[in-house]
Parts: sequence; C-alpha cells; structure tokens
Amino acid sequence: MAKWFSKGQAKRRVLGGTNSDHELDYGEFYTAYVKAKQKDMSRQRQQVQRVSSKIKKEQRHRS
Repeated sequence: MAKWFSKGQAKRRVLGGTNSDHELDYGEFYTAYVKAKQKDMSRQRQQVQRVSSKIKKEQRHRS
C-alpha cells in the first residue's frame, strides 16, 4: 500500500486533472446542459413550425 502512495508513481488522469484535482468543473457541466437545452428548444421550435404550417394548409383546403 505504501507503494500506491509513493511520489515516484505516475499520476493518473481523472476528469482532465490528477488524483489531487478533485474539484468538478461545474462551468463545463453547465455549458453542456445549456447546449443540450438549446438543441432541444430548436428541435421543438422546428416541430411547432411544421405542425403550424400543416394546419394552415389544411385550413386553406377546407375553405
């Protein structure tokens, strides 16, 4: 076990840092969250536009 704590051992990379770098990058998590939400909003906007145009076409055909 002493060998595991030895300073000569190469440091392992964990989440872009070393074992001693235990803090999470919340800014990175938030940025990924916002990008996913923006993508979802864009997709929903496109779906609403398609449905809206379809409804308008159907209403024109009925009139």
